[in-house]
Amino acid sequence: MKTRFCRILKTLFVGLLIVGFSNSVSAQEKKTYIVKQGDTFYSISKALDVTVAELKEWNGISSNVLEIDQELIYYVLTSVQDIPDSLTQEDTSSLITSPSASPNTYYLVKSGDSLYKIARENDMTVQELKDLNNLTSNNLRIGQRLAVKSVSVAPVVSEFSNESSPQGKFALYTLSGSDDLSFVLNKFEMTEKELQALNPQIDVNNLKLAKNITVLLPPSKTFENPYLEKADLQDLGSVPVMIYSDNDRGNTTTNGELYNPEKLTAAHSNISIGSIIFVENPANGKGIYVRINDRITNAGLKLSHSAFRILDLVPNQPQSVSIYIGN
Repeated sequence: MKTRFCRILKTLFVGLLIVGFSNSVSAQEKKTYIVKQGDTFYSISKALDVTVAELKEWNGISSNVLEIDQELIYYVLTSVQDIPDSLTQEDTSSLITSPSASPNTYYLVKSGDSLYKIARENDMTVQELKDLNNLTSNNLRIGQRLAVKSVSVAPVVSEFSNESSPQGKFALYTLSGSDDLSFVLNKFEMTEKELQALNPQIDVNNLKLAKNITVLLPPSKTFENPYLEKADLQDLGSVPVMIYSDNDRGNTTTNGELYNPEKLTAAHSNISIGSIIFVENPANGKGIYVRINDRITNAGLKLSHSAFRILDLVPNQPQSVSIYIGN
């Protein structure tokens, strides 16, 4: 399960899926800066974490000339908490918080822009854009900097039936009033750590405050091992087993390959070179497939370091394994 999760998470992670906006909204606060000796637009923009274009737009300046003691207007974003004193089941959908470390994307208002145009271009509603920037009217000014967020929307769980839900598919799950952490983890075969990683903006131990969560759909079908269950395997019986020496690394095997201790290979006295055989440790029931690429003169089977380790065999002890080969 963890291997599945990590692999998919690396492939796709692209970043994490956001299913709601923060209840902390960003408000613009007007401030002033007094020009000092040696200041330039570039040095001031870096100090204030704004752009040169913003400074010029905000102050109606078209040249690069500055004067000592000149007053420049600039704007910063501040967080404003707006959480009601009491929460009900109906009003909790807006309280899914975004991760505090998640950076905003900023948009600089240009001539001809409107809230509707900006919201549409960033996959937001006008109300979401206004809430994010603490705007009380539809008025905009050229050079105004707005925080915008593009929300990646995953398919909802209901789009997939029990027969067809693909392994590794991210989806949005709508919580019901009775859903708790234990129920969600069991339903989607996830760990608490995995669920939290997919939903950093919520407290997974308090799902009552969330309406939707991102989940990783579990595999809907299992398949029998075609080699063990379907293949016609011939039992060649039990043979002594040994391991290659550490000094064998890089030595040439019978088929011309160099011995690689990390490969699943083996040596046998008469099984055809290139054959794939199934080897089982009868002591613990563990089994693997190995490829014969080398010869030995004595009886038994000589396994690579990796194969020996996977079967949990103990070096320097008399042991036997069972060999199966396809007819």
